[in-house]
Amino acid sequence: MQRPLYDQLVPYYELIEGRDWHREIKLVTSILRKHRSSSVIDLGCGTGYHVRELAKVGFDATGVDISRENIRFARRKAVAWTNRARFVLGSYYRYRPRKSVDAALCLNWSIPTVNSDIRRFLSNARLMLRMGGVLILDYERVSEIAWKDVGKPIVNAWNVERLVIVRVSVGQVVSNVLHSRDVYTLFPESINPNVPAETARYRAVRNLSPAKVYVDCSYVRFFSVPELRQFALRAGFRMVANHVLPRNGYKRNYAVLERIS
Repeated sequence: MQRPLYDQLVPYYELIEGRDWHREIKLVTSILRKHRSSSVIDLGCGTGYHVRELAKVGFDATGVDISRENIRFARRKAVAWTNRARFVLGSYYRYRPRKSVDAALCLNWSIPTVNSDIRRFLSNARLMLRMGGVLILDYERVSEIAWKDVGKPIVNAWNVERLVIVRVSVGQVVSNVLHSRDVYTLFPESINPNVPAETARYRAVRNLSPAKVYVDCSYVRFFSVPELRQFALRAGFRMVANHVLPRNGYKRNYAVLERIS
């Protein structure tokens, strides 16, 4: 399935994702230093933010992603750091670095949702790491599903590069997997982003405004801590830490898995 968020909307991804990028990179950096990591690979690196920032502070960083547009964008953004930041087009189920690395990341809920795919992912990640190396992945707990927001439209808007980007998101949870359908509409900046009303939409079309609409569907798996520990042990890891950062009223968990076999 094609995803506009990783294609046409790539230039705006770091804005509309809404993460606390600085706090997150601070946490990741502290974990890597605690485990004496110098080389790191970002699995599902997206636009390369983590790779760029880690390279800036001295890590030997590589990003891997299946989106050609993500990799192109990441390389352009990291042009000043080509000595330490590298980007590879590939799948995290199959990619192998030339030599083992100290650490791996899988952030922005990029871990698969299906049990068999989770096992495939962890198995390949394990083979990338040296013994004692760590895998850092983010997730949300089953116990923290925000049921009050499930099934309700959530509207966000941003002004960027003479555009107003309006996103309307509706999610549904099925078997601990959030199915989200996001409709992105790109309007000229003259339209008020705080009032994405139907009148404004129709007016934009009638005036032949260059409004563009993209539909992006995503899936996010929720985990319990015991469940995640079991996945880790079966793949040759142990869960050695769990960190929590706030995110727009919710919580984002960061599990640290250490390779033990």
